[in-house]
Order: sequence, then C-alpha cells, then structure tokens
Amino acid sequence: MRRPDMAFSVEDRTYLALYGELRNPQDIAAHGDWAARNMKALEAFSSGIQLADENLTGRPARFLSDANLARIDKIRAHYDPQRRFPVWRIG
Repeated sequence: MRRPDMAFSVEDRTYLALYGELRNPQDIAAHGDWAARNMKALEAFSSGIQLADENLTGRPARFLSDANLARIDKIRAHYDPQRRFPVWRIG
C-alpha cells in the first residue's frame, strides 16, 4: 500500500474523522471539545493525521515521515532562513 516518494508520507489503511454539531450555543462549554477529546483518546492507535486537519495548532501530530520532515526542514532552511512561515509542531 505504501506509495513511493509521497510529500505527506504518513498513510495507513484506515482513516477516521470525528465531526459533531452543536445547535445550542450554551452547549459549547460542555461539549465543544468533544471531537478533540475523543481523538486524543484514540491517539495510541494513530499513525498520524491528515495535513488538512483544521486544528494543527491545538492537535500537533505527525503527518510526515521522519525522512520527509528532514527533507522539508532542509528546503525551509534554504528558502526561508528568516523563518517567516510557521514551523509545524509535530507530536
């Protein structure tokens, strides 16, 4: 199943995403973290996240292999030495 030379190289056989809807604003305090909390509970079974995750700053997780992260860091150092673009925190 592994595809060679993928830019975002963390891939597995199963993809799981949690979504929810709160119709009452008063429910946000009690349930607003439902998806993030439950994904955290499943972290031990995870090989990484999709790069399009809407919460990269709140849920830092791996989306690149170590080898590809090293490659992108090298490219970043060359083209963005002032670090104008944010660096991903990868858990």
